[in-house]
Amino acid sequence: MTDVATTTVEQQLVKKTHPVRGILWGLMMGVGLSIVLVLTKVIPLALAPMLVVLVLGTVVGTLWSIFGPAKHPKDVVDATSHVVAEAAVPAADTTSTDTTATDTTEPPPIPEAPPTDM
Repeated sequence: MTDVATTTVEQQLVKKTHPVRGILWGLMMGVGLSIVLVLTKVIPLALAPMLVVLVLGTVVGTLWSIFGPAKHPKDVVDATSHVVAEAAVPAADTTSTDTTATDTTEPPPIPEAPPTDM
């Protein structure tokens, strides 16, 4: 028999990683960094140095996606989240019983732009 509390604790401890996203963002970072390094003349405009920077960017992106800090899963709800949500919603004013008072004033007119000569 599996205890429900144990299952939810185990689910919260599991870290979701996205290595494919890390590879893609690492490729983008490598391409951008190689362009910047070529334009600033840090590396020459050659295939080998640009590929080295591209591979390094891919490795950094992949490692970051695996070992970097993880976000909280969207389906896990904290025990205090309902308290924060209730505190954020202002309480309705129930003391006023006048429902006929409405704002009937019109906003001021918007001035027209002056004509431009071309």
